Amino acid sequence: MNFRQSGAWDERGGAAVEFALVLPVLLIILFAILEYGWYLTYQITLSHAVMAGARTGVKAREWDESSPQDPEALARSAVQQSFWISGGLDPYIVVDVDDELTFPRLLEVKVLNLPYSSLTGYLPDVLVPKTLSAKAVIAFP
Repeated sequence: MNFRQSGAWDERGGAAVEFALVLPVLLIILFAILEYGWYLTYQITLSHAVMAGARTGVKAREWDESSPQDPEALARSAVQQSFWISGGLDPYIVVDVDDELTFPRLLEVKVLNLPYSSLTGYLPDVLVPKTLSAKAVIAFP
């Protein structure tokens, strides 16, 4: 004799079907969290590196006759050292020193259109930015 509750037999496998329907949405949310977390880490690190380059470039001792320092070279070196995520940043670094006789003299450090590749690769290109940029302007003391 078969003693089963009425209706319980019809619900068998329902949880597996529901999970199969919800799983793609959960995976997209998980990948979006990972992707944007990595993107924000990349952007914050780039902004910090550019600001560190500007602060270092301003400290250059151009007036020292024994060993004069180039603010552009110091800024470029500091940006490369501070950007720990990836190498090959040099072609994208732009350093401008305001050499005019205006006061205050400014140092501008920029990284423009740095290519960004996604971490997971599962999200569409529309959802993830393809380039990063950062800029810092600081006055010489």
